[in-house]
Amino acid sequence: MQLRSIEVRDFRKLSRVCVRDLRDGLNVVVGDNEAGKSTLLAALRTVLFERYRVGGEVAERMLPYGQSVRPEITIEFDLNGKPWRLHKAFCQRHEAELSSNGERYTGDEVDERLTDLLGFVAPGRGGSQPDKHQGIYGLLWVEQGASHRALNVGAGKGTLASALEAEVGQVLGGARGRALLDSAEQRRGAFWDKRGSAKGDYRGLRDEVAKLTEQKAGLEAQLATYDGKVAELEARQEALARHNREDRLDRAVQDLEKARAAVAQVRAFEDALKDATERAKRCAAERNMAAERRRARDDLVRKVREARASLTEVEVLAGEGGAAFERQAALARTAEQGLAETRARLKALADAVAKVERELARRKAADELVKSEQQLAEAAAADEKRREALALAASVTLTEQDVAALEQLRRELDKARAQLDAASVRITFEPDGARAITVDGAAHDAATSLALSNDARLHLEGFGTLLVRPGGGTDTLARKVEAARQALDDRLQAAGFAGITDAAAAVQRKGRAEQEAAAHKRLVSALAPKGLEALRDQVERQKIAAAPSGEAPSEASDATLAQLRRDLRTLEDEVETNEAAAEQARRIREREGREQAARDERLAGARRDHEGRSRELADARAQATDEDLAASTHQAEARLAEAEAAEAAARRALEAAEPEVAALTLKRAEAAERSIREDIAQLTRQKREIEIELRALGQEGLGEQLAETDGRLAFKQRKLAAMDVEALAARLLHDTLVDAQRDSKDRWLGPVRERVRPYLKLIQPDSDIVLNEETMEIESFVRNGRIEPFTGLSVGAREQVAVITRLALAEMLVGAGQPSAVILDDALVNTDEGRLERMHLVLQKASDALQILVLTCRERDFVQLGAPIRRVS
Repeated sequence: MQLRSIEVRDFRKLSRVCVRDLRDGLNVVVGDNEAGKSTLLAALRTVLFERYRVGGEVAERMLPYGQSVRPEITIEFDLNGKPWRLHKAFCQRHEAELSSNGERYTGDEVDERLTDLLGFVAPGRGGSQPDKHQGIYGLLWVEQGASHRALNVGAGKGTLASALEAEVGQVLGGARGRALLDSAEQRRGAFWDKRGSAKGDYRGLRDEVAKLTEQKAGLEAQLATYDGKVAELEARQEALARHNREDRLDRAVQDLEKARAAVAQVRAFEDALKDATERAKRCAAERNMAAERRRARDDLVRKVREARASLTEVEVLAGEGGAAFERQAALARTAEQGLAETRARLKALADAVAKVERELARRKAADELVKSEQQLAEAAAADEKRREALALAASVTLTEQDVAALEQLRRELDKARAQLDAASVRITFEPDGARAITVDGAAHDAATSLALSNDARLHLEGFGTLLVRPGGGTDTLARKVEAARQALDDRLQAAGFAGITDAAAAVQRKGRAEQEAAAHKRLVSALAPKGLEALRDQVERQKIAAAPSGEAPSEASDATLAQLRRDLRTLEDEVETNEAAAEQARRIREREGREQAARDERLAGARRDHEGRSRELADARAQATDEDLAASTHQAEARLAEAEAAEAAARRALEAAEPEVAALTLKRAEAAERSIREDIAQLTRQKREIEIELRALGQEGLGEQLAETDGRLAFKQRKLAAMDVEALAARLLHDTLVDAQRDSKDRWLGPVRERVRPYLKLIQPDSDIVLNEETMEIESFVRNGRIEPFTGLSVGAREQVAVITRLALAEMLVGAGQPSAVILDDALVNTDEGRLERMHLVLQKASDALQILVLTCRERDFVQLGAPIRRVS
């Protein structure tokens, strides 16, 4: 199976991730930590191996934290030359669809078809587990943090065994081989223990040779140390002699003194520059102060002149403004006198108009009083009729709903009677001649038919007695009729009516009375919109208004009133004109008054300002004349020029002394003097220590001890060489037989190792792996002929070997017609840079036959791999 695209929505931490355009060979999928690379692999396992209707904890683990959504996963892949598309939705609105060219499956068919296509075992209940249900994909899809562990062949063992059987058959061992191996084991045991270590006399001889060899090496080392110490002593003595011959320390001290003198000179120049700078600053401050006093004096003179000019101008304006104010005051008095006369004439005319208006209003009120009294009489009569109609309506307590309820009871009674009549026995009499008929002792007209709903005894004259027993539940229907009749009678009795017709007539009378009351109410409202009491109050007010006044009679007519009003309006216009003129004159007078007051205030202020400035100038000149200030300023500028020249000279002298060079020279001289002193002291101390060590070594007789030890070692080595030949021959025989047996067993797993070796050669030449023929797991690692347990390797080495073995197994599956992508989630994290480059070569080589997906957060480690990079974000 080759993957082409993976799309995930709302699965765990992934809201939406899409990885497309996955190619044959190498593909690198990059994402930061927590970006969801491992979740992407989990989603891939989920869509292929989990039932789409799975629930419980398996489904809950698919959901983002604290959310209730619908996880959806869609992948596209190629299998056996056909493109397939798989889509599943979990947790809610479950959905599954698998399609290819001419094939489409939905629902449970999808899970069944996937097990056939991919060769895995679906879980019965619960979630799918890589080592139990996911076949070879549990082996080839490596999760984060698991690349250095066991292969976890699990459920893929059967598939791998099928691929191996396509290349080799079953291999069995023999009894003769086992006996031969046991004999060789006994011979080997005389010299070697089970761990491959020497034992017995052989071990003792080897230990003695090793001890003598160690003693010899120790003596040789001590002798070499003695010679080395002599050489070191000579080197130290020569170094001290060079110091003395070249007077290095004295020269360094002289250089240091010169450097210190130069630095002292620089500091003197710096102090001189500092003093000159300070003097220049003081002179500049004095010059600025003198200049400021001169500017202040000039300012004060200018302000006195300006104050005099301003005072003259304000005096002229104040004189002109006073004359204008007097003229406006006279005009205002004239306008106010004319306005008072006009207002007096207006008041007299207004009184005349009011008198005529009151007389006309009294006459109008008398006319309206007649109309209002008539309206009040008609409204009172209508209100009386309204109350009578309401009393009539109130006397009837029955409502239309009550009548409707009576009608309903009557309908129920009629219905019950109809049902009883239908169920009753109907008898029609046709006697021969005049015959008497009695029913339960009561006479009955023979011409009338008889309906019986209960048992009855009929006596027929000339025939005898006839007993009739109606059936079909007539007793129940009769009781229902009686109950309905009783309910109707009770309701009529409670309402106080003999029949429904009387009750309906009473309700109709009540309705007509209510309508009549409403009509009279509308008439009252029309005649007295605000109510009878308001109309009565209006009549009383009109009586008061229509009463004669105590004024003398006047000619009151509408024409007279109209003429008086015209004259009044003309006079009002004249008053308004005069008021406007007077108001304007007042405003002009007030404005002129305010302006005059302002002018007076300005005049007073100008006088105060001029007097103050003049006093201030006089006081200042009393302290220092204008000529004194000019002379002081000139002297300050001369002193400043002299100080600035001195500062410039001091700066040039400092720059000529090169302060930085002097400082660096002093630093170098101090370091040189200190270094030479320390070196002489160290050489002297080392010389003394070496001399002490040489005196101690010279007393031990190292040459004689070495010669004696060398003779004893040569004898023991000759003896050990003979025993080595015998011991090594025994072990070689045993190992040869063991290797032969292993080769026989390894034929079963030979194809795997053959595919592993080219990859191992790239990272570890002369190495191999040993697989368990039962579990197919890695048991040990062979390196330079030495067998090491797989679990004893470093994490990085286990990781590399496990990845290479998976690639080899995947290649073997391709050869058996069962291709599958290899997925490595953050693998090779424990591999150093050198081995990582080699593993890149391994992946590149394997990608010729396999599709490999590398999921990683370390883009820089794989950017040089030469594979297309897809990013998860």
